[in-house]
Amino acid sequence: MTAPEPKPDWRIIWPPLRAIYAQFLSEERWMLLGVAAVVLASAVLAVVTPYLFSRLIDVLAAGEVATAAVAGFLGYALLRGLGTITGYSTNYLSIIAAENLNFIAATRFFSTLLGKPGSFFIDHNPVAIQTARQQGQSAVYALVQLAIIVFIPGTAQIVLAVGLLGAVINAELVLIVVVYGSFFIGLTYLANRWTRPLLDQAIEAQQDNARFVGNAVNAMETLRYFNGDRWISEKFSEKADLSRASWVGWSRRRILLAGLFGLGLAAQLGITFWLLLPRFEAGQISVGDIVLINMILVQLNQPFEMIGTSIDEIMRAAARFLPFAEMWAAPEDTARLGGRRLRVSRGRLAFEDVGFRYGARQTLAGVSFTAEPGRITFVTGPTGAGKSTLFKLALKALEPTQGRILVDGTDLAEIDRESWYAAVGVVPQDVMLLNDSLAANIVLGRPAEPARLRAAAARASILAFIEGLPEGFETTVGERGLKLSGGERQRVSIARALYADPRVLFLDEASSALDEATEAEIMSELRALGEGITILAITHRRSVIGPDDQVIALEGPPVPGAGTQESKDEDAAAGQDRL
Repeated sequence: MTAPEPKPDWRIIWPPLRAIYAQFLSEERWMLLGVAAVVLASAVLAVVTPYLFSRLIDVLAAGEVATAAVAGFLGYALLRGLGTITGYSTNYLSIIAAENLNFIAATRFFSTLLGKPGSFFIDHNPVAIQTARQQGQSAVYALVQLAIIVFIPGTAQIVLAVGLLGAVINAELVLIVVVYGSFFIGLTYLANRWTRPLLDQAIEAQQDNARFVGNAVNAMETLRYFNGDRWISEKFSEKADLSRASWVGWSRRRILLAGLFGLGLAAQLGITFWLLLPRFEAGQISVGDIVLINMILVQLNQPFEMIGTSIDEIMRAAARFLPFAEMWAAPEDTARLGGRRLRVSRGRLAFEDVGFRYGARQTLAGVSFTAEPGRITFVTGPTGAGKSTLFKLALKALEPTQGRILVDGTDLAEIDRESWYAAVGVVPQDVMLLNDSLAANIVLGRPAEPARLRAAAARASILAFIEGLPEGFETTVGERGLKLSGGERQRVSIARALYADPRVLFLDEASSALDEATEAEIMSELRALGEGITILAITHRRSVIGPDDQVIALEGPPVPGAGTQESKDEDAAAGQDRL
């Protein structure tokens, strides 16, 4: 595995960073100005305090312990206290700023994900998305903390301290400090070039393992049926070992580099005192000057080391941010676009010669029919005939490659998705329930109205069940709704779809998990809606179809090589029933 090229990395990383930091600077500019003032005060105090102390040492060396000297030491104590206050304040202000930035990064990332197509969530495992979000937020958090705690105060302190040394001592000492600082920062840069491949490999291995764990957990029950426990454990160990080996290799290289940094520090201090002691013996500098130089060098080494280390942290943050940026940059869902807002009046849905092609596979071709209020329109056909694709087209999750779909005479492609979704209700075959109350799962973020909630539950034939529970609508359904039976989950989903009184209702095998009696009861309720709603339903059950219902039978377009392994591979690639 090779390290990614720096230029393509930053082309991906920069756009989301720019968007996040632009919003951060706009919203937090006054707080950042306050932080800058505190940081500057801290840097000034870090230089002024040792200078005052060195002058007081010279006063003591001269045997003068006067009132002025006592006042000077009290002033020094006050400056030290102020320095501590500004230092801690800088740290905690950086946490406040970083948390505000963290909030912006999280909300912008989630908002960006909402604009991705359905295929994005097939290609990206939920665990991998969560890991990318956490690592991306951690990266932007680290970058702003490094700027506030390290780079801004460190640079200000170095500039002030070097200027003081040049003015009080001589240019030789300034040159030593500058050479050492350049050596330290330059060596850190080269060190990162040397260790970055292992770092990238470790991050990528972690992402791969996160995806693997997500898939393994989802398939755990099936794996156990086939005694796949040992196999999946070995696969996990193999992937985890790659991550571990990468981190171990990176750490060993960093240990070797730490030895070089230590030698550089020892050389700087040795050369400095070798040059200064003869000047002290000759009376050219005082004891206070020696104290000042020692204190300044110690303080300067700290920001040099922190800046050098921070370069490595920036590289790590960039590597951690890359999966976040790649997901951010994934193509947007063009099917959600459409400039017109539509107020659905009748809910008449007309398919005119509709077709859809996925690569070389023609999933649908020449489908024409009209669904309107007053009867249920059932879509039937064998697996792979394109029933779910037809629904995806009607729900703007996909766009037709042939023909058009009209809603009350308006082309669906021209309609804004939000206004379309406000007019429809959807009952999927695979019910999604949140680990929340029954009320929250039915309302699902829309304005809560108790009367409407009860009416929707009654129409879905689940009101009596809910009212029989000790906590009623406030009963928590558990993770993925597992505290409910399959039929109960399905009825909650139907209540959710009916809550907003939709003009068009889509049912994708909505009664598949229900017993015959409940199924008949719900279908009777739906037929009773009459002229008030257009219902389009997918079903494999002939028993749900009534004499007055419209049936659209999809046979699927002819596929060359049907029945061969090649055609099966094409069907799998098309994935029309899971896009």
